[in-house]
Amino acid sequence: MKQILLVIALTISFKSLAQITFVDPNTSWEELSKTAKKGKKLIFIQLESSECEHCNEVASQGFNGAVLKDVFQKNFVAIRTRVETENGRKLAEKLHIKGALVALYTDPDGNVLTRYNGSTSQPEAYLEQAQVALSRRNGKQLTDFEKEYQNGEKSAAFLKAFIQKRREINMPTHDLLDEYVGKLPVDSISNFHVIKFIYQQGPTMDSRAYKLVQALAPHGMVDSLYKSVSPAEKVAFNNGIIGNTLRKAVETKNSQLAHQAGYYTQQTYHENYQLGMLQYRRNVLWYYQQVKDTASYFGECRQFIEQNYMLMTVDSLKRMDEAALQKSLAAQTPFGPAGEKQAVRFAPPSQQFHHELNDHAWRYYLWNNQPRDLERALMWSKRSMEWHEELRKDKNHLPLGNPAYMDTYAHLLYKLGRKNEAIEWQTKAVEAQKVSGMSWVSMEKDLNEMKSGTLKR
Repeated sequence: MKQILLVIALTISFKSLAQITFVDPNTSWEELSKTAKKGKKLIFIQLESSECEHCNEVASQGFNGAVLKDVFQKNFVAIRTRVETENGRKLAEKLHIKGALVALYTDPDGNVLTRYNGSTSQPEAYLEQAQVALSRRNGKQLTDFEKEYQNGEKSAAFLKAFIQKRREINMPTHDLLDEYVGKLPVDSISNFHVIKFIYQQGPTMDSRAYKLVQALAPHGMVDSLYKSVSPAEKVAFNNGIIGNTLRKAVETKNSQLAHQAGYYTQQTYHENYQLGMLQYRRNVLWYYQQVKDTASYFGECRQFIEQNYMLMTVDSLKRMDEAALQKSLAAQTPFGPAGEKQAVRFAPPSQQFHHELNDHAWRYYLWNNQPRDLERALMWSKRSMEWHEELRKDKNHLPLGNPAYMDTYAHLLYKLGRKNEAIEWQTKAVEAQKVSGMSWVSMEKDLNEMKSGTLKR
């Protein structure tokens, strides 16, 4: 099964009815808007997909929070629907959403006030965004900016405000950013605050804005910018540039741009060349996955895992975790009379390695029919289970192992024609799933289909 974050995997199943009252999933935008206007309310839209049932179930746990009931009942008309349905598709098109999973908070005129990408079992996350939406319900909205723009308002000051409004609700800004830069005097590119604003938007590496900064900014200006901001802002700059460039590469199916983003990522790890190379190749693999270039993906993936992961040992991963932990502890800020350290959350880097092994093994199961490649993926899957068991310090939460990893292993065995072994491992996955509290039915369903020989390969 696909990579699953432990924070999701460890959530308990829920039995009570959801506290948010949702209208019929086929309720049209026109009906939602009319009802919201009549009740002087906002609109909450949860767009889901059948491709990730466990994501949907995690969201259900979040919506079950009692803290949401009064706020949503008083202030929102709420709908929960899937993008595969006709109504879900129409809502996504109306609000310029390209896929799921996303929670949208809008006004009755279709202005997105805020959004939550993904799903969570924590109701406080949905409540926080609801409060943000309520604070933004008055004042100039996105549609106001769009009308002015269409009527010819394209001054630099207006474009900057328009960009800030889009960024407020996590909408793309790169098209406006290039237009904004085009309105500026050439010598503005030497202005520190202008460059900072450009970098805050995460310009794509093929954009006019990014190229002008690289070409015209005074020597050392970008370095000075990075030195002047907090570590979190530095990360945000880099993640914005890398993430937006990769998304642009996928949209345009531009492999060269994807490699540029990968190289940029590598450069951010200047203190650790090996880790930088890993990140470079991870980004390129993600690109091949997204554009469904399976031939390139299989070739790159084989080399990536065989030349890196399969040469690693548990001890080396433990050393990596320990080094990262010590670095995290050293970065904590002392406070209080005794100089105690602030408590921080720490995610061991090794988690990513066994998650990725499982994820790539599952993709081979889905996309590859070559026995030799499936045998290779089976080896990766086995290694992911071994690493997971060796690296977990606290095994109370998943005492029987990670059911998602067992599920992957069982499916690969089944596709290789090793039915009895597949049934044995899928049975283990189902038992581990029950103990862990995961509530998905797909594992037991797949087990029954393995037994009857009807599971599609």
